[in-house]
Amino acid sequence: MGFMSIDRLAENFNVKVGKSKNSSVYGEFNFKGKRHYLIKPMTFMNLSGKSVKKWVNEKKATPEEILIVYDDIDLPLGTLRLRKEGGAGTHKGMISIIEELRTEKFPRLRVGINNGEKYYNLADFVLSAFPEKEFEIIKKTIDTIPEIIISLLSLGIEKTMTKFNKRKPLLADESVG
Repeated sequence: MGFMSIDRLAENFNVKVGKSKNSSVYGEFNFKGKRHYLIKPMTFMNLSGKSVKKWVNEKKATPEEILIVYDDIDLPLGTLRLRKEGGAGTHKGMISIIEELRTEKFPRLRVGINNGEKYYNLADFVLSAFPEKEFEIIKKTIDTIPEIIISLLSLGIEKTMTKFNKRKPLLADESVG
């Protein structure tokens, strides 16, 4: 989900994500006079905190200045939730990031992938392809992410959370907007 989101953002901001650095591939863009990076860690997902930490250290950024986008099995399919901070839940990549940064205080955008079924092997579920109808919902959900990022960069996290966290999950036959 994170990589699909980065790909959609790269398309929106006309960024090529392909340079290699810090155990990741990345692209960069300017927005309102400030440089921003789209980063895909190339470590195993459960070690993604190592790449994130390298970027934070190199750019002398604070954890509050980053945004992690990831799938969340605890949210219904098609739901987006922006948060200023929080725990990792069951997400191994988030556990790694929290451990490496030594804080839970960084923004994250959670993309809901729970279709209502029970999963006994979570790894198999998150690594499998979405059925076509669910993929339509995911695509529509991800298509809203550039709007969220533009709002976040323009208005800040509080106003963006108020604006977008109220939206209900998209259904396959609903339009975005």
